[in-house]
Amino acid sequence: MAIRAIVISIALLLGLGTFIPLATEYAEAGAVKTKRYKNKKKKKRYWRGVKKYSKRWWQLYRAQERRKRQVAQRRRALRLRQMRLAKARKAAEERRAAVAAGKAQPKETAAVLPSGAPAPKNWSVGSADSSELKFNVAGNSGSTVGSASISVVGAATGDSSSRFNNKTVGGIPTTALRRDVINKMIKENGWVVNDYQKQVGDDTVYVVVAQSQGRDGRVHSRLFYFTEAGGRVYSVATNSATDSAERLAEESEKVIQSLRGGARRTQQAAIRE
Repeated sequence: MAIRAIVISIALLLGLGTFIPLATEYAEAGAVKTKRYKNKKKKKRYWRGVKKYSKRWWQLYRAQERRKRQVAQRRRALRLRQMRLAKARKAAEERRAAVAAGKAQPKETAAVLPSGAPAPKNWSVGSADSSELKFNVAGNSGSTVGSASISVVGAATGDSSSRFNNKTVGGIPTTALRRDVINKMIKENGWVVNDYQKQVGDDTVYVVVAQSQGRDGRVHSRLFYFTEAGGRVYSVATNSATDSAERLAEESEKVIQSLRGGARRTQQAAIRE
């Protein structure tokens, strides 16, 4: 009996010694097993088919940032011109409202070009919209001898200083500009006479000469100047009797120089920012 009791006691001790560690392992106080993951190799990132942060990647990135800055500069220049055009339209509307109401005409303000410079002395603001600014041109006697208009043809799509500049204006082919004038003259019972390149100041502009028949039956001289300024292609057009055409041509060339000068000042201010 004594031997049997000893054997049972030893068996109980061995069973407890095995059970207690197993119970502790799965209890809350036991050690927490963490799942081990294999180290996976990171995938290489590519941008436009080029490895990120490589030499070619940095070249593409810098080119993209340059394009963004150029677009931002053109937007700032466009907003500035729109504000000036809006100011000119508001002044013209105030004058027309004062005349219609029979009140004393407000203080005369000089017509302003999109560049911010004053228009020629005998130019007064006519009708205007979001795409075109019109002027009435008076002669020495004060009577109207013609009209002029400034409009934006479109955004410049190329470098005006390229070697193909004699065939394009701001990237727009001169053939397309001439075709637009021809279509306009067909609608107004007119015709195109000639077209050529002309040096105005330090820049070359494209000129289309046309003629049309006025309401009085007389033949009117039509001049269309095309130039690039501040990332946009402008058209400066005049309509006058043949005896006043030369005078309007001189004044139009001054307007073109003002547009080009205003664009340069805007670009310099944008670079300083």
